[in-house]
Amino acid sequence: MALRRRLYLVIFTLLVAAIAAGVYVRQRAIKAADASCDTPAPPPPPTTPPPKLPGFALEPGCATGAESPKPAAAQAKP
Repeated sequence: MALRRRLYLVIFTLLVAAIAAGVYVRQRAIKAADASCDTPAPPPPPTTPPPKLPGFALEPGCATGAESPKPAAAQAKP
């Protein structure tokens, strides 16, 4: 008789553990889906070209793989 109670206890424990794991996985999936929508949309690209001023140079972005920008030409002292 004690063996039968132990078997029921093991089955009950496994059932509770399976339910708890399912609830945990579901909550993690819900949080992951909510977190993916929290990032704002990227800003729109500029509509006006950058100004062309003496000594003004655009730096390439980090992900472009372009060479580093050349330093602005040194102005001669009078």
